[in-house]
Amino acid sequence: MAAGRFDEARAAFERLETMDASVAEVHATLGILCFKLGSFSEAIREIRAARKLKPQLPGLETLLSLSLAEVGKYREALPGLEKAFRSDPNPEQKRQAGLELARVYADLSMDRKAVETALELRDLYKDDPEVLYNVGKILGNSAYLTMQDLFHGAGASAWAQLAEAEAHESQEQYADAIRSYRNVLAIDPHRVNVHYRMGRTYLAQWQSSHAASDLAAAEEEFAREIEGDPGNANAAYELAGLRWNDGKQAAAQQLYESAIENYPDFEEAQVGLGGVLLDEQEPSLAVPHLQRATTLRPGDEIAWYRLAQAERALGDAQAQRQALAAFQKLHAQSTATRDRTTPMQTQDSVTPQKLGMEVQPQ
Repeated sequence: MAAGRFDEARAAFERLETMDASVAEVHATLGILCFKLGSFSEAIREIRAARKLKPQLPGLETLLSLSLAEVGKYREALPGLEKAFRSDPNPEQKRQAGLELARVYADLSMDRKAVETALELRDLYKDDPEVLYNVGKILGNSAYLTMQDLFHGAGASAWAQLAEAEAHESQEQYADAIRSYRNVLAIDPHRVNVHYRMGRTYLAQWQSSHAASDLAAAEEEFAREIEGDPGNANAAYELAGLRWNDGKQAAAQQLYESAIENYPDFEEAQVGLGGVLLDEQEPSLAVPHLQRATTLRPGDEIAWYRLAQAERALGDAQAQRQALAAFQKLHAQSTATRDRTTPMQTQDSVTPQKLGMEVQPQ
């Protein structure tokens, strides 16, 4: 048994059982072996025999509950699994009990308890692939059922159309996403952030189409968002970037300033405004924004690069060297990892600032 030769061990213990069926420990060990070999009905029989002979024999309740769950006797298994997950001193049995408990809750349609247990498992075993796989299945199924209720219960609602748009967008089905976003606005013309999301979708579509019409549509959607919601910093930021790309620095500056006024810790907007001010030959005005950006996010290489440019323009060689050194270190790190990592984007992400084609400061 210690060598992992469970078939041979089982045969040997069955001979012992034949010789003397009154030894509880033999039945208990056979129960363990049967469980390991996947003979769950036999494991249940042997464990119960052991408990009948010696009720105080420790360590069998969890194994019995796991075996009951494996043969589909969920209601009978449930109390023991709940107890084991809460208090079993054996770490591996506690883990197994948690996994089985979440599955049993799901199979019994006790969805809330299944999700709660899955979340607890995720917190306890956040680096365990098997746990994460099973947690993902339970949470994914819960999300799927919720969305099914949304579509079947209120298929024509703005919320259902919004969910559909986001699903299309996540699959890069941009035309379908835009159509669904328009359906949202047809139902609720004043819903905030929808024009912004449409603008982001047009930008994403432009990445593959390179069509001027997509950029124009994105610009229009961001402007309409600001018209309906002047405090939308994300829309102001995106429109500022498009204005800047068109060479309209004054309009871009005003929009970046608006974004920062509504959201002072908007790091990307601080970097964008710093870049526009550099284009306008205003390095002294750019420096405070770029310094603020490096404080908000010290790992932003673009902020350090533009700060080095600004300090160079002001003639502060020491400050330029410090900013340039920070940029070069971060840039080397990002270059080394660029092929291995992909930044996660969400519907509410903003377009990150980029280096562009400037000559690096010396």
